[in-house]
Amino acid sequence: MVSNPILSTLAQLISLHEGIAEPDGEQVLNVLLTQTIAKALDLPEEVTFATRADIPESHFVTYHSAVLNKFSELLADRGCVTQVGVKYEGYLKTTGFEKLLQLHIAPQNGLIRFIDAKPKTTRYIWCNVAYTAEANERRIGMVSFIINESTGVTPVDIGDALFWEADRIDVNDSENLTVMQFEELSSLIEQTAAKLIKAELEKWNAKLTRTLRRDSERLHAYYGAIAAEIAAKIEHKGLSGEEKEKELARIEATQRELERKLADIKERYTLSVDAFLHSAMVIHLPTIHINFELVRKKVKRAVTAVWNPFTKVLEPLRCEVSGEPVYEFYLDDKVAKIISPSCWNK
Repeated sequence: MVSNPILSTLAQLISLHEGIAEPDGEQVLNVLLTQTIAKALDLPEEVTFATRADIPESHFVTYHSAVLNKFSELLADRGCVTQVGVKYEGYLKTTGFEKLLQLHIAPQNGLIRFIDAKPKTTRYIWCNVAYTAEANERRIGMVSFIINESTGVTPVDIGDALFWEADRIDVNDSENLTVMQFEELSSLIEQTAAKLIKAELEKWNAKLTRTLRRDSERLHAYYGAIAAEIAAKIEHKGLSGEEKEKELARIEATQRELERKLADIKERYTLSVDAFLHSAMVIHLPTIHINFELVRKKVKRAVTAVWNPFTKVLEPLRCEVSGEPVYEFYLDDKVAKIISPSCWNK
């Protein structure tokens, strides 16, 4: 896993263009590009990227590097949705899930009643959202996450389901799978991407905020001192009439110049982000659907949780207020809506 944000972005972009990227420490990325992409980037097929200029036989990269700008152009021309099925060689047992359910799913003000557990194919959507962030400099990046289309939970982990290409199979489009409405899915992708992009840019945005505050204070101090000198001059010399009006006009001009400068630095240090869904893969996985009831007073509600054999994990449910994944939650009195503790306390 690459922790350096520049190399992490490069690694994701290269992977999406059928290349191979392997980190060599925190500041070096060894890359094998396809012939087409190497030609488009004007680079050799085997290249090493580094965020330090003193690493020999490497291509030094920063957020202002031409290679990132070229990748940005390639992103604009690319975009696809594919689908793949994955087979599971093991036996999917359907027993023991009542205990598993009781151990992990915990309504804080209601009851849970197990119904059954059945093997069923679940659709997962692997989304890659590209973004461009601009303030006093320009950065490009990408966030990736997986949505369980059955439960709406995101981000989720599917383990090593895609690790072995030999396990990938053709998708049976005739299967009657739960498909989320386009508007709901689009909103879910947008909200999840926004959270992840915000987290990626958090440190940079905090730095921009500190810089804006510092420069604003300096401007206020500088122009405030000028205005104070003019006011002191008026008082010291006892100016009146036309001479006083002239000096007061200078104070007004100083204030206007301050406001202009403040607007300039606010524009320079305000972060703007543009994002779009670059590509998506619909993954059909064999899973176990655990059906149960949630009971709150006289209200009963049927719910399904998913157990993924590739992670050996019972996936969480989704808070129907915030969208966050939850194992512990509260139920409202009307329809037994699932509400996370943080939303419930509000």
